[in-house]
Amino acid sequence: MTGDRAAPSTVTWRRVLAGELDKAVRTRSVQVLVVLELCVVGFFSSYVGVPGVQAACVPAGLAGIVIGGAEYASGAIMPTVVAVGSRSRLFWAQLVCAAAVPALPALMLMLGLALTTRPYMDYQSVPFDLATSLEAVVRAGLVLALASAAGALLSMGTRLVATASIIFALAIGGAQVMSAVAVSLLMPGRGAALLYPVYAVTPNAVLARLQGVANTPSIWLEEPAVTVLLAVAWCLPLFLWGYRSLTRKDF
Repeated sequence: MTGDRAAPSTVTWRRVLAGELDKAVRTRSVQVLVVLELCVVGFFSSYVGVPGVQAACVPAGLAGIVIGGAEYASGAIMPTVVAVGSRSRLFWAQLVCAAAVPALPALMLMLGLALTTRPYMDYQSVPFDLATSLEAVVRAGLVLALASAAGALLSMGTRLVATASIIFALAIGGAQVMSAVAVSLLMPGRGAALLYPVYAVTPNAVLARLQGVANTPSIWLEEPAVTVLLAVAWCLPLFLWGYRSLTRKDF
């Protein structure tokens, strides 16, 4: 089964999206991971004063993996493709659901906290004003959506939830190790000026700037527009892999 088939006239984008959203929110493992994500966000917001996005990206990404890849192991993806008719339509519906289902509850929680208790503050423990708090919340929600969408694309590419979860966990751990090594190498010394541009394009550095927690840009790689382009560059291979796997390859 390759390519797209003509979708029945009754199968609309809205119905496909609603169906995928219904499946996502009813999946028990997704519910557990979203609750875990909310607990992480609530803990960091209340006791640390930051949204806790880097820690919350792990359950958010795993939830995206389940949403994007749960149907492959059971073979349920075949009836879904037949019912939808268009693989491209199914791909976009699953990707939107994977980004929205984990990110929206966390966004609503952070918005509620920002409007009531104002928990967020900078690294000098100075509370943010309302506008800065709302900006931090929106940035955090977008990063969580990006992490969960990346997880979904990874599971679409591998077609195995377990394999995608292992790769995602290794990537997160590898990024943390790379960040720690880079920071140690960037201590004042001769090579710091040469190594810093390399560190600036690493996933953790890009993620920190997307959250708005990095310092004022010191080189052109840290400019907001360039940071967004770097994030797109990191995600583009996953997007192409997931799209081709779902829409072009046989099951």
